[in-house]
Amino acid sequence: MTPDLPGGYALRPATAPDAEAIAVQRGQMFVDMGALTDAQAWAQCGQWTDWLRAALPAGVYTGFLVEHGGEVVAGVGVMLHPQIPTLTDPATQRAHVLNMYVSPAHRRRGLAEALMHAALSHVRACGLRSVTLNAAPMGRPLYDRLGFTESGSPEMRLTLDGPA
Repeated sequence: MTPDLPGGYALRPATAPDAEAIAVQRGQMFVDMGALTDAQAWAQCGQWTDWLRAALPAGVYTGFLVEHGGEVVAGVGVMLHPQIPTLTDPATQRAHVLNMYVSPAHRRRGLAEALMHAALSHVRACGLRSVTLNAAPMGRPLYDRLGFTESGSPEMRLTLDGPA
């Protein structure tokens, strides 16, 4: 069940014109986690905005936003990625939640939980049984409450030299 939002707040799907607002929230999310400075985040916003403008209408990225007074104050996204079916999960796609952000002045009002319920409803509507996310410390209590658990498989990365 999706929790009710406080008065004056409205949850809605994101559209291509929301790309810049989502990119700014993504940047602020990384700043809040200490992963980027304000200048670094701002430098990435144009690239993220361009990508989101194409990804939203194509269905590559599905976003949900909360507005208050006509301003976007919170958001979350879901991306579906191809996967090979496994013995325990026959799905050919996997869902990943990303870009969870609530503006500081609007935190502790249930917005993140409402956004997560919208994202999880979307994943269910796609017929998927599992979803992943990378939890920032601030969001961990919510994710724990929703039933997310540690996967036990840390991600490893290799950066290749030279052009792609």
